[in-house]
Amino acid sequence: MSNSNQDSIIEGIVVGDERIIKKFYEKHLPQVKSYILKNSGSEADAEDVFQDAMVFVYEKLENNSLQLTSSLGTFVYSVCRNLWRNKLKGNKKTVHNESILSISKANDLDIIDQINDNERRYVFQKCFLKLGTGCQELLSLFFEGVSMKDIAKQNGYSEAYTRKKKFGCKNKLVAMVKEDPIFEEIKINTK
Repeated sequence: MSNSNQDSIIEGIVVGDERIIKKFYEKHLPQVKSYILKNSGSEADAEDVFQDAMVFVYEKLENNSLQLTSSLGTFVYSVCRNLWRNKLKGNKKTVHNESILSISKANDLDIIDQINDNERRYVFQKCFLKLGTGCQELLSLFFEGVSMKDIAKQNGYSEAYTRKKKFGCKNKLVAMVKEDPIFEEIKINTK
């Protein structure tokens, strides 16, 4: 694939050009389906994994952090393969067929780390939004580096009460994150 063709595909994905995205799906989804079907999955699993990979790639493209050492299609396939491996590892199944495409092991590890980081952020954000607005506001200020003294002053509480409330909110958030099934899966996959 020529660089200009790949650049137009990347640009099309970034701007949401449905025609380009549809062509990309039509060209690359069958490879992913084949791989996942040969490795204990279904067509629905393949479509879900491909969609997750495309969201991951879109986010990387949008913030200019994607550095391709292969074609975009190969990269997406590799992301899909790693997502599926992680899912199977979480379900204690193994991969049977690795022969379709391959990318360097270093890239595989980078991709897995990035996927795990994104999943951790997702779990944190999901749990954070389940907290009450008081805890959300307090922890947001704390995460932004605002001092306990200033947080207490803003809310009209004593500094001691603010520290106690922050401790309680933080513990509640940590407990919710630990109870999340995605967090458990990430823990298993990073061992």
